[in-house]
Amino acid sequence: MHDVARLSGVSTATVSRYFNGKHDILSPETLERVKKAVQDLNYTPSEVGRSLRLSRSNIVVMLVPDATNFFTADVAVSVESALRDMGRTLVLANTSENGANQDKLLTDAIGMRAEAIILQGAIDTPQLRAVVKQNTHCIFVNRRPAEGIVAPYVGVDNFAAGRAVGEYFRSKGYDNIIAIHGPKHYPGSTSRLDGFLQGCGQAESVTQIECSYRTEDGYQVAQKLFSGTGKSYSIFCGNDMISYGVYRAAIENGLTVPGNVRIFGFDGCHMNKWLAPWLSTLRVRTDLYGPAIARLIDIPPKAGASAPNEIFPFEMILRESA
Repeated sequence: MHDVARLSGVSTATVSRYFNGKHDILSPETLERVKKAVQDLNYTPSEVGRSLRLSRSNIVVMLVPDATNFFTADVAVSVESALRDMGRTLVLANTSENGANQDKLLTDAIGMRAEAIILQGAIDTPQLRAVVKQNTHCIFVNRRPAEGIVAPYVGVDNFAAGRAVGEYFRSKGYDNIIAIHGPKHYPGSTSRLDGFLQGCGQAESVTQIECSYRTEDGYQVAQKLFSGTGKSYSIFCGNDMISYGVYRAAIENGLTVPGNVRIFGFDGCHMNKWLAPWLSTLRVRTDLYGPAIARLIDIPPKAGASAPNEIFPFEMILRESA
């Protein structure tokens, strides 16, 4: 910074204002001289030094359970775009739904002096609770914080969304209902399933099959299901990616959709337009996530204060599969 100041003929304070984005208080001539000096010297300010001085950085860390999941990727893109507009940088890391991985990444995020940590699909661990208790700025996405953790939540009301799908099944008079749901130890999966069971009004007769949110696992589950004697199925899938696997298994077993098999997904990710234009699903707008999370980042956590929530609307998209 001293080199930039000397070359441009200004003070180091002026150079600091330039790098902090306070361009409106600099004259156009000064702004141009500093900019040219920076370019001539090929200078980039040290984010490490800045974070040490301020005890925080412009970095926001986002932990995701599965970076290959289309919906997860859509949310991350929305968040990255919103943060970029605020002059912040997003660091994306994959936990692979593993508590130990998550804890290691949480430690790394603290070491980076991340301004905030976004947890999409958080796993309840002692380390996570300790990080939140330190008043670290944690924002939970799509999976509500476990009991006893006070932190902002951004996402859909999973129970209400699942219930809406169940009510649709009941209105259509569907029978032989199958719910291929996500892992029950995740509150979002359980809420989505409970809502569906309440909505369809046939909780006792619904076949419940637990499955990861991956297409491959949806396919394996459906292969076993379709090897039975039943020839008609009404299937609610915990997410769209499970639906892709169920659809392929149905076709390979000589079943027709929606003739023999009715399939209803959840998420409404953008890839449906290309991979599954036939899929009925409950759509959640991923473009709303970024702006909502950006707003919450500007609200610093306060000990003892209640945590704000952002609950998004959902939309039922009806196509030929159900």
